[in-house]
Amino acid sequence: MNISVGCVGCGNMGGAILAGLARHEGYDLCGYNRTREKLRPLETLGVRALPDAHAVAAAADVVVLAVKPYQTAAVLEELRPALNPHKVLVSVAAGVNMGRLTAAVEGRCPVVRCMPNTPALVGKGVFAFCFDDPALSPDTRDLLLQVFGCLGLCIPLPEARFTAFSALVGAGPAYVFAMMQGLVQAGVTLGLQHAEARRMVVALFAGSALMAEKSSKHLMQLRDDVCSPAGLTIAGVNALDQAGLAGLLVDAVLAADQRGREMEKE
Repeated sequence: MNISVGCVGCGNMGGAILAGLARHEGYDLCGYNRTREKLRPLETLGVRALPDAHAVAAAADVVVLAVKPYQTAAVLEELRPALNPHKVLVSVAAGVNMGRLTAAVEGRCPVVRCMPNTPALVGKGVFAFCFDDPALSPDTRDLLLQVFGCLGLCIPLPEARFTAFSALVGAGPAYVFAMMQGLVQAGVTLGLQHAEARRMVVALFAGSALMAEKSSKHLMQLRDDVCSPAGLTIAGVNALDQAGLAGLLVDAVLAADQRGREMEKE
C-alpha cells in the first residue's frame, strides 16, 4: 500500500522533499504551488500537480506545509476543512510554532513541526521533528520517521531547540557551500581549472565528512593528524586560526539564531 504525501508549497524545500521521495517506491505524491512552473520538474518525477491547497490536503494522508511563514495562516484556513484525524500536518515553515499550528487546524488532525535542510534532495538531509502534539499516535510518529528517513537523518527535538537547529543545520548548507567556493577560488588562483578544482573540493568535503562520521576521534585530532611538523598543512591551519575561522562560523550561526528568534515574534 502506497503512502500518500502531499506538499503545499513546492519551492526549494517542498520541492526537495517531493523530489527526494520520488526516488523511492511506495509513495503517492502530489503538490500545489502558486507558481505552477515550479511543479513542472516534479511532474516528470511522477508528482501529481493539484489545483489548490485544499485539494492536496484532501488527497494526502501526510500533508506537508512548506510555504513562507507569512502565508501559513491563509493557507491553513484554506486546507483546514479537508483535514481529519486520519491525516497529519507536517509544517516546515520557519518560525511558525506549535501553538500557532495547532490553533490553526482546530483539532482536526495531529500537527508535527519539522525543520529540514536542502540536502534532503539527494537523500542526505537532516530533519528535526517536534512530536509534542498529544493527538499524535506512536504509529503516525513511526510513519513520519519512515517517510523522512528516506531523505536523511531524523532527530526528535523539543521545540525550544528548533531555532538553534535551524541556525546551525537548516542554514548549514549555505555555510558549507561558502567554504567550498572559497577553496575552489583558491584552486583557480593556483592555476587549476575551475571545473577540476570544483570536483576536487566536492570530493574533499565528501571524504572528510565520511571520515568524521566513521571515526571516534575528536574533530581537532582529525585536523591535527593531517599536519606534519613544519609542513604546508600547519602553515595553512595557522592562517585559518589567525583569521578566526572558528569564531566566524560561530558568529554566523549566532546571527542566524538571533534572526530566527526575531521571526518567531513577527
